[in-house]
Amino acid sequence: MSPSKKVKFMSLFAGAVALSAVFAPLAINAQPAAPQVGQRAGGRGMGKAGIELTAEQQAQMEQIRNETRTQIEGVLTPEQRQQWQAAMQNGQRRRGAMAALNLSEAQRTQIRQIMQSSKERATAVLTPEQRQQIEQRMQQWRQQRQQRNQGSN
Repeated sequence: MSPSKKVKFMSLFAGAVALSAVFAPLAINAQPAAPQVGQRAGGRGMGKAGIELTAEQQAQMEQIRNETRTQIEGVLTPEQRQQWQAAMQNGQRRRGAMAALNLSEAQRTQIRQIMQSSKERATAVLTPEQRQQIEQRMQQWRQQRQQRNQGSN
């Protein structure tokens, strides 16, 4: 893969990784019982960011996740979809699993658009305070990643 394609590819999946802070995994997994209003939403997704969602917000996020997963799977060929699902069932990281799919440029573009749309929809579900909390958490994660990257150089 050429260096410019690697940069484009990495930026696509950096966005996907950032969205994983907002969305639960795309793979179909058993979901724990929904927390009551005021409790954190499970150990994944918003719960990792310390964002508390109402039951209505949780239902909306679940719908967005399901629609996003369906749209992304619709972009994949049957072979890619099978490979993706097997990787998720085996516990492989989403980023590595996506990288192994050998997506075409058109597929990358479509998935990027789907993820951007999903991010916008999810953001619209949040209150201004929750959006601010997410942004603060994302800044912390960026700083931590930057510190780790500087330490490994």
